[in-house]
Amino acid sequence: MTDAQFQKFLDGISECFITNAFETWKSHVILPFSLITQNGLVDIQTEDHLHRNFDKYVVAMEMMGIDKIYRAALSLQDCQDGTWIGTYQTHLLAQGVLATEPYTASALLTIVDDTVKAHSILNARSYHEWTRKHPGED
Repeated sequence: MTDAQFQKFLDGISECFITNAFETWKSHVILPFSLITQNGLVDIQTEDHLHRNFDKYVVAMEMMGIDKIYRAALSLQDCQDGTWIGTYQTHLLAQGVLATEPYTASALLTIVDDTVKAHSILNARSYHEWTRKHPGED
C-alpha cells in the first residue's frame, strides 16, 4: 500500500459522513468489522448493523455542526501478511473551527480489488461522547 492509497482511503471515510454517503463507507470496510472505542467494542457483523452505526455518527456530526472532516496520515506499517496498520489523526471542523480536539486512530487495512478497506478501527472516541447517549440507549 502506498501513502497515496492510504490518504485516498482516509479522504473517502471522511467525506462520506459529511455527505451521508453510506455506500462509500460500506465500500471501505470489510464485514465483520470491529470498531473499538473507549466505550468498548462494537462488533458489526451485518450490513444492516453497519448502516445503523453509520447513521448514528452522521447524527452526531449534524448535532455538532460538523461540515468538514480531515484525517491526516501519521504512519503506515506493513504487517507482512497482506495487511497494514494505518495510524491517522482526525480533525472535526464546524465552519472552519475545530469542534473538538483532534484524536488519533489506527485501522487494520487490506487492499481488495484496488480499494483500501478496513477490518477494524481503534480510537478513543465514539458517537456516544458527542450525543451524550449511553451505549445501552441505542
